[in-house]
Amino acid sequence: MLRLLLATTFSVILSGCAPLPVVGVETAVRSPVAQPDRADPAPTTQPANPTNPVFIEERARQADATGRRDVAEGYYLQLTRLKPNDAAPWFRLGNLYAEQGRLDSAERAYREALRRRDDAKTLHNLGLVQVKLGVGALREAQTRLPSTDAARQETRELLQTLLETASP
Repeated sequence: MLRLLLATTFSVILSGCAPLPVVGVETAVRSPVAQPDRADPAPTTQPANPTNPVFIEERARQADATGRRDVAEGYYLQLTRLKPNDAAPWFRLGNLYAEQGRLDSAERAYREALRRRDDAKTLHNLGLVQVKLGVGALREAQTRLPSTDAARQETRELLQTLLETASP
């Protein structure tokens, strides 16, 4: 009886991992962070093996493309353990975090990707995240500094310059 109950429970849990259609994924609107170059074409069929990195990567991409960010995050984290020297899962995890506004986590993920492979796109995305973090820190400092502090005026001017420079 216990085996039947466990088997039923696991089949229900695994049914949430059914293949998702990939139609239209390439045209999905995404955040303006750089994406890695695909050196190898995606395999046409994936073996249904939950420990196979190719299978897990495909599931992560499907979950991300369908807006299931928490599921995608879990798969990408699993990939970082299965492929500890591969930069790609860390890069994609950084993109996922950046799209969610989790900038500290994005910065850490991009740094992990760079530790594994020196890549200009990863460096670009890290720079974008750091700029956003810096602007946020300057805004916070400006609100906390006393109005009589010279640093407050300097911070305001720096923020104004940064924001004017960033505007087209």
